[in-house]
Formats: sequence, C-alpha cells, structure tokens
Amino acid sequence: MQIKLDTNIQFLKGVGPKMSVKLEKLGVETVRDLIFYFPRGYNDYTQITKIRDLVSMEYEARSMEGKTIRAKIVNIKNKRTSRRRFTITEAVVADETGSIKVVWFNQPYLEKMLKAGREIILNGKVRRSSYSSELQLESPNRAEKSKIVPVYPETLGISSYYISKLQKAVSSQLGDVREYIPDVILKNNQLLPIQEAIKQLHEPENSEKLEKARQRMAFDELFLFSLQKQLLKKDILIRSSPKIEIDEDFLKKFAKSLPFKLTGAQKKAAWSIIKDLNSDKPMNRLLNGDVGSGKTVVAAMAAALVVKSGLRVALMAPTEILTLQHYETLKRILPSFSISVGLVSGSKKELVDAEVVVGTHALISGKTIQKNLGLVIIDEQHRFGVQQREKLLQTKTSRRPHFLSMTATPIPRTMSLVVFADLDVSVIDEMPRNRKKTITKVIAGDSRRSAYNFIQKEIGKGHQAFVICPLIEEQERASGKLEIFEEDRKAVLHEYKKLNEEIFPDAKIAMLHGKMKSGEKEKVMADFRAKKFDILVSTSVVEVGVDIPEATIMMIENADRFGLAQLHQFRGRVGRSDLQSYCLLFSSSMSENARKRLGYMENIHSGFELAEKDLKLRGPGVLYGYKQSGFWDFQFANLSDKIMIEKATEAAKTIAYEIEKYPLILKKISDRSKHLE
Repeated sequence: MQIKLDTNIQFLKGVGPKMSVKLEKLGVETVRDLIFYFPRGYNDYTQITKIRDLVSMEYEARSMEGKTIRAKIVNIKNKRTSRRRFTITEAVVADETGSIKVVWFNQPYLEKMLKAGREIILNGKVRRSSYSSELQLESPNRAEKSKIVPVYPETLGISSYYISKLQKAVSSQLGDVREYIPDVILKNNQLLPIQEAIKQLHEPENSEKLEKARQRMAFDELFLFSLQKQLLKKDILIRSSPKIEIDEDFLKKFAKSLPFKLTGAQKKAAWSIIKDLNSDKPMNRLLNGDVGSGKTVVAAMAAALVVKSGLRVALMAPTEILTLQHYETLKRILPSFSISVGLVSGSKKELVDAEVVVGTHALISGKTIQKNLGLVIIDEQHRFGVQQREKLLQTKTSRRPHFLSMTATPIPRTMSLVVFADLDVSVIDEMPRNRKKTITKVIAGDSRRSAYNFIQKEIGKGHQAFVICPLIEEQERASGKLEIFEEDRKAVLHEYKKLNEEIFPDAKIAMLHGKMKSGEKEKVMADFRAKKFDILVSTSVVEVGVDIPEATIMMIENADRFGLAQLHQFRGRVGRSDLQSYCLLFSSSMSENARKRLGYMENIHSGFELAEKDLKLRGPGVLYGYKQSGFWDFQFANLSDKIMIEKATEAAKTIAYEIEKYPLILKKISDRSKHLE
C-alpha cells in the first residue's frame, strides 16, 4: 500500500489497529498528524560537562538538572533492597577528570547490557546521595552518540522511543507537505521553509538549527491565530448595527446619580464605548479591569444609553453567583431612570421581557431576549464557547447587536495583542478613591497560630473572612475515581470542620463547594452578605465574586498552588470598602520558586504587573483559562515575545482582506479550529 499524508496511521508498518487506537488518544490519526506531532522537549547530548565541573557547579548553585557526561563504565552491579524489594543498579563511570556514581531503579537488565569498559553518554539529574552525601547521577537517559534527542508526549503503551521510530518511517512523506505561508512573508521574517523546520524538529542537526525551526513554528502559531482574529473582525465590520445617539445631558445626569465619583479610567473607558455605540458598525470591545475597579457601572452607563434609544440589552455571566451580583448592581442603578431589569438563570426567572436582562447561559435558550437587542455584554467571555457567544449575538434581522466583553483578569499587553486581536480594548487601571491597598502577608508554618489570632480579632470587630481551599491538581485527580467537585467538597469539608471545631469554635462558619445546588449556593452567599456568618470556607472552583463590604480577610490555604493572577483575583474579594483589608497566604512549600512568586504578591498590588509575571512563570493557558473557547494551545509561541507577536500580527494583516487567494492557509485555520472544538 502506498503511504500518503492522509493515510490512516494503522496502515503504517509497526502500528496496526490496536496501536492506532492508542495513537488516536494523542490526536494522531493520519500520517499528516504524525508528521505534525512535535516533541515536548529534547535531551541535549551535545553539551558535555566534565565530571570534575559538577562539583563546582553545585558549589556555585548552578542548575544540576539534565546534565550530560561522556564517560567509561568502571564497574556495574545490581542490589536488592530489603524493605521495598526492588532492584537498584549502581555503576561507577569516569572520564579523564574524575569519576561519579550512577544509579538506576528497577532496571536489573542494565547489569548485563552495560559492560565495564564501554563508553556511554548519560543525561540526568545530579544529586547528593541521602545515605553517603556523595554526588551521584540519578536514573539518567543513555545515548551512544553526541546528539539532540527528541522527547515526545506519551500515553499508556506509546513511548517516546516508539513515536521517534514512526517519525523515521514517515520521513520520506515530508516532501508532500506543502508550504502554506507566502514566500514574501517567509523572506521578510527570515523563516525556514516548512519542510526544513519539521525535519529539524524531529531530527535536530544542532541547537542553532533547532532554534530556527522553533521560531518558524512559533511564527506559524501566532500568524494563523492572529489571522483568524483578523478574519473575525473583517466579518463583523461588513455587518451593520443600530447607531446609538449620544445624549450628553443624560450621561451627566447618570454620572451625578451615582453614590460615588467615577474615576478617570472609568470615564475614559465609558467614552470609548459610547463613541463605538454612536456608529452603524458593530462595537466589538473588551473592558479589562481589576476586581472592584468598577466595570459593571461603566457597562450600566452604556446599557442605559442603549435603552434610552428604544433598544434592549442582554448581560451574560458564567455562574449564577456572578449573574446575581450583576443583577443586584444594575437593580440599584437603573430603575431610577425608569429602566426595568430582569433575570434569567437556571433556577430563577424575573421580568424576562425587561429592557435589561441579566442571565447565565440560560439566556441563549430564551427566545424573547433576542427581540430588539441593541447591546450584548458578556462577563468573562473566555468561560463560554465561541458558539455560545455567537448564538446570543445572532438576530433575525441583518443588524448585529453591539458587543462588549468584560474581564476581571488583567491581561498583559503582549498577550492582548494576540488573544484579543479582533477586539478593541479599554483598560480600567485605576481603583476607586476610597479603597485602601489590601495588606498581603505570606504566613510561615510557625506563624499560623498568630495569624488565626489576628483573624479572630477582625471577626470580633464585626468584620468577615473568606477562606479558600486549594484547587486539586490535575495529576492528583487523574489517578482517583472522584470527580473534581466531589474532591473539592472533601477539601472544603475538612477545612470547615477544622476551623469550626478547633480554631474558631465560637464563630459562625459557612461553606461553599461545587457539589451544592444553585439554590443552596445562592442562599449561602445571601446569608453571608447579610452577616449571618463570620467566615465563608469555599473551594477555588466556585466563583465567589460577590461584593461583601464587611469582608476584610482573605485567607488562602496552599497559596503556592495558585497562579499570581488567580491569587490576585481572590485578593480582590476583600478591600471593597474603606476598611483596611488583609490577604493571608498560607504555604507549606519553602521552595525558592514558591517564595519568589508569593513575594510578588506581598509587594505588587497592580493586577496588570502581576499578570506579566504570571505569563512568564506559567504561560497563557494557565493564566487566562484559554484551553477552551477557541484559544489555541500554543506549543512554540511565547506570548512575552513582543517582537515575534508584532511581526506575525503585521503579516496576518497584509493578507486578511485578500484571504481568498490563500486556500491552504484557510484550510490550516479550519483544521486547527476543528481540532479545538
């Protein structure tokens, strides 16, 4: 059988039906998929370290991860442990500068395979033995030649070595891969041709060529993603929307009716939105601001102007708790201007035919909401699928409602250039004038009791506290049978019991977790707001974005498990009045990385600055939750690389309005979008 790019992987020699099922779990169904299945990393056996230099590296506190040595085996033997009954293979290897001990676990066959006198290249971690304190190389990978070896993502029954063999088997099909990026873009950006880039990724000749291949693929990811956004923007701009007249007297009256003065940042953001509404082209804008910066009020001003023009407004939020928060806020502001506010959620419906309707995704199934719709507002749009958002924006007429997205997650500028290329962005980077900075402290284990005493004093003043339990990590959850909300419920129950029985026996404590029904969650939050409880113990999975002015304590267990952006989100739940508030970060980890990250929280109060740090430390997927909703899971692109982002974005703009000339690019975008659905 002739092998082609679209040939099913099971027909490749050495695969067959059973192995093809396992490969499908990795997203590899065809030969083309295999060719574009790239390594997650590399073991570099070309950077050889002399054995004597390992001692000086440890002394200078330089990284001892992934060190490579070339040495001869002096001796090798197996040992059986008496307690846990497994085999340790110990060897001594030497180069011209010295010798070092090497250990492998449960690989007894190595004693016969690796004979004394044989030269070998080893790559692994260098550690001090817990028994003898001597340096040793632990469980190293082996190689016969000095080369860069790819390491592929694996699954049960599919090893990196097996995938590497398959890659060699299809290397002759690489010539069938067609270049999809125009020559002029490749030349202007000094990029490798696609065939050469793929070849170097699977079989790198050297580190320089590997880096060039990575740059090509990083450019591709940013270019194709940016182009998809440009095409979305193009499609929106050919539509029409109702032009909303600007009534300055009405806007001044609205601002004066508020119980507080708008900040300069709020005024600037509101004016950019109002100008967009005053156009027959659809507004497509993101309102980005910290928790508590006043985004909802700005949205309310825009909504009031739209309703004054005789049109309706829909606001959709991802959770019932956030939906109720917006509903309560708008009910306080809009009725004074004779504007009705309705609610549509899974458990409650009020005034469905109101002029402004707030709801969860239940809004999408409603028929009445889409009548005479002039503005759609979506809070945290990344929590919804692309189809869900578009369904709310669809109307039976040719006119498209104006669209405003809001997010409380501060987005680094470089990231917003890519992720929100189809949106105009307004930033509220100023907090209300009466807000005090929340004092943040990292609490070491020996200071836990004094921290509890401090919380007790705050409760004694009539103030309230949040306690956040850590998110169960994916790798911890994978081996168990419990679903995520059940595990989170257990974490909350444990903390609730400890605080209730041991730490604060006289306090009134409530708990919130994902296994609770919507009505139960709503009642807990309403009672907490009404000060029926002093402390709320909550899982991190459940959104607790409600305005509790009397809450002055945010206590977070195992804070090192969270990203900076998420910690900052939690911190934003307190400090929402003129009371001094505190964020206490409890951490059992004493690693240098954990101390550094949590130290940022103590010293940095700007969400945007913390988001920049988080982007560098954890990457965009973790930062913004974009594993869904049409966000591409970048493997090569670095969203801190402003120069690469600007190059890819400019290249995308040059062909967006003549995309019909590039069918291969359109197919590439379509294929990647389907892969993420």
